[in-house]
Amino acid sequence: MKKILYFLTAFLLFSLLFISCGQKNDTKSFEAMNTFMTIQAYGKNAAKANEEVQNRINIIENAISTTKENSLICRLNSGYESSVKADNDTYNLIDFGLYISEKTDGALNIALYPVTSAWGFTTENYRVPSDEEIRKLLKYTDYSKITLSSKNEVTLQEGMKLDLGAIGKGFAGDRAIDILKNNGITSALLDLGGNIQTIGLKPDGSEWTIGIKNPWDGTIAAGLKINNQAVITSGGYERFFTGDDGKKYIHIFDSKTGRPVENDLASVSIITNSGLYGDALSTALFVMGLDKAIDFWKSNRDFEMIIITEPGDIYYTANLSEKINLISEFNSINIIR
Repeated sequence: MKKILYFLTAFLLFSLLFISCGQKNDTKSFEAMNTFMTIQAYGKNAAKANEEVQNRINIIENAISTTKENSLICRLNSGYESSVKADNDTYNLIDFGLYISEKTDGALNIALYPVTSAWGFTTENYRVPSDEEIRKLLKYTDYSKITLSSKNEVTLQEGMKLDLGAIGKGFAGDRAIDILKNNGITSALLDLGGNIQTIGLKPDGSEWTIGIKNPWDGTIAAGLKINNQAVITSGGYERFFTGDDGKKYIHIFDSKTGRPVENDLASVSIITNSGLYGDALSTALFVMGLDKAIDFWKSNRDFEMIIITEPGDIYYTANLSEKINLISEFNSINIIR
């Protein structure tokens, strides 16, 4: 899933921060996981750490990609091998994906690939499958039928296929954070294709300011101050297609219907300590819709969230009240307690 989140002015200020702080830094930009990534790290080992981060993310991508023929996921999805021994990263990611699939009652479903691929979101050969085709494919999306063994073996039943795209970048971000910290980095800003993660404060001692995108015009809807946190957003406004029926179909799917989500949400932003958890929840809560997303937060309260609705309302959890600065005009402002 594509997550979209923009900086307010962070990168424009970096050069001034370098001069004023006199701290070694390194910026590394590269393409991975079908997106553009930038790591800004501060510390004497910043360059070395950033190189390690890129290498680790490439390894993760080569294992979980649904399009690279030799990836572990492609081997599983091909059907030629019903059981594949996974590396630790991929095994742990699948294990977490199953946990969240269960926790969210399938709002996030890592076994939905037979359906989503039929709509063409992997190849960009978009189409609207028939109701009968969707019904048949849904039979192969029961995540409870995925089996994991203590020897890192992953087993799928015939016809099943996995897609870890909704949680892959969050997982990669967490592994990147680990690498940076192990190299002594105490201040860093990561933009993994819109998934934002941070270490510590900015070099000048202030918090990072992140921009939440306005879903309708691409401007900044709100600024958010964070440190040692991830901010990850899901929305259907940038990846979609218009069918021959003139209807807009977004890339976020309801696993119960096998069709793109249709609700009144424009975007869901999750603020949490774990990029992986935030990645998973931003998709799952978007699928749930406003009321169920709020109920989920009230039952867990181990993350913060910002929800923007299509009618132009904004909802955010009370703990963000001192951190958020609303820039766009909203029909209503609602604090979740």
